[in-house]
This record gives sequence, C-alpha cells and structure tokens, in this order.
Amino acid sequence: GSRGRSSRVHPSLAGMYLPLHLGMSGAKAAMGRFSGGLARLPPCARLLGVRTSTVVAARAPPPPPSPSAQPLPRVDASAVLTADDVARFAAEGAIVVRNVFSPEWVETMRVAVEDNMASPGPLCDEHAAAAQSGGRFHDDQFLWTRHEAFRRFVTESGAGAIAARALGSSSAHIFYDQLLVKEPGTSTPTPWHNDTSYWQLTGSQICSIWVALDTVPGATGVGYVKGSHLWNLKHRVTNFSGDAHSAKNTYEGVAAENFDELPDVSAKEAAGGIEGLRG
Repeated sequence: GSRGRSSRVHPSLAGMYLPLHLGMSGAKAAMGRFSGGLARLPPCARLLGVRTSTVVAARAPPPPPSPSAQPLPRVDASAVLTADDVARFAAEGAIVVRNVFSPEWVETMRVAVEDNMASPGPLCDEHAAAAQSGGRFHDDQFLWTRHEAFRRFVTESGAGAIAARALGSSSAHIFYDQLLVKEPGTSTPTPWHNDTSYWQLTGSQICSIWVALDTVPGATGVGYVKGSHLWNLKHRVTNFSGDAHSAKNTYEGVAAENFDELPDVSAKEAAGGIEGLRG
C-alpha cells in the first residue's frame, strides 16, 4: 500500500491480494498513506485491500454479524508499528510490516475470495476479459458490505487501528475495500498510478493496507515510488482494462491540459532519478 504515492503491479505474477483502503499482507503488510503518490500492482496476484480514511465513511451498511462465527486474533497496533515506522511512513509514503495477521485470518480470507470470484458483486470488473488478453484479472469492491468474512476482517482484525496509528489519528473509518486477483498466465499489468487521481476526495489523511493472501516474489509484487505521496500529482486516470476502456474514466468539466503529466516511472527508476519501494 502507499500514502498517495505512485504504485504499480507487475505483469507476470500469480496470486491474491486484498487492498483495504488501508493495504496489508498476511506474511507481510505493506502500508501506504495517500496524498498523490505513484504505485503499480503485480499481474498475477490476489490482493485484498481496505482503504480507510479519517473523514470518509462507507456507502452501505455491512451485513449483520454471524452469532456462530468464532473470534480470530485481533492485532495490537502499538505492537505492530513503532514510532520509527510511523515516521518513515510519513517520509517515504509506504512501509512493509511483516507477520501481522494470523494464518487463521489469511485462510479465512482466502476462502472468502473464492466465494466472491464465484459470485461477484455489481462493481466487479474482469480486466483481462475486457482487454482480451487472456487469463483472469478479477477486481471487485465494497465486499465488506456483502460478505461476512470481509466484514469481520474490516471490523475485527485490528486493521483500522493500524491505519489510525500510521496516520497519527485516534480513529480511522473505512473508505472501501477492494479485491484484486490475477491468476497464473495473466500477463496484463496495471499501469503506474496514484489512487488519489481516481478518488473524488481531497486531503492526505488516508492510507491503504495491502494484504497478500498468496506468496508473491518481491520483484514482481506491488511497488511504490519513494516519496511520491509528496508530489501532489493529479493525473488522467487509466482504466485497468486498457486504454480502449479509459474514456469512461474522466472528470466532468475538467480539461485534459489541467491534469499533471504522469512520469515514465520505469525509465526514471532505471536512470536512478527515483527510488522504488518493493516488498
């Protein structure tokens, strides 16, 4: 995850991720605070994401709790993030925190992911199918409002407390959660982007926790541009299904020349002009 930085997911990876806008992982949790930075996601991976904000609430009520559900371990945010972690997060825009969530949480979410892939929600996109590129790139949002396991993770895992501590806040509110799954053989990458260019909100008190539910090589996992959360970049958005589908991703009444130019992150990193952060 990142704090408004540029990010991207690599084109040749296999796995599942859950971005909580918050952004975490079972074996490791990458956290990021968003104020306009660049990121990229891997091409074959399962990602669970929950984005939380100190100012934005979810649009729909969650499903009622199940009385038969067994409690799972709740993370102690003060034990997860040190003062140095919080300071580095503010300066660099993303950090990796390892061994945060228990194997029970990871397995619970893996089962929930399979359920959602079999029965997606109304906001689901199948990016590989739309781009006719082969494989499967499953992207769904607001799962916590439909699925008990996702609701429990958002409200009971301690993810929100981690986000609040990272942001120096006494509380954090869920913005939305997101699921990204790239199956083996899916070659379509996500472009470098910063999430705040896609969101109709302003401010910097928002962070994402990315949770990797599959083992993902660091070189092909989610990546961020160090310090890009401080760029205050607002670029033209690109649809993850490809440029042919980007016409619907526009800001009404905003001229193209008013957008910031998205830098060639790969070229700048190769030339040593910027530094990438990867797990």
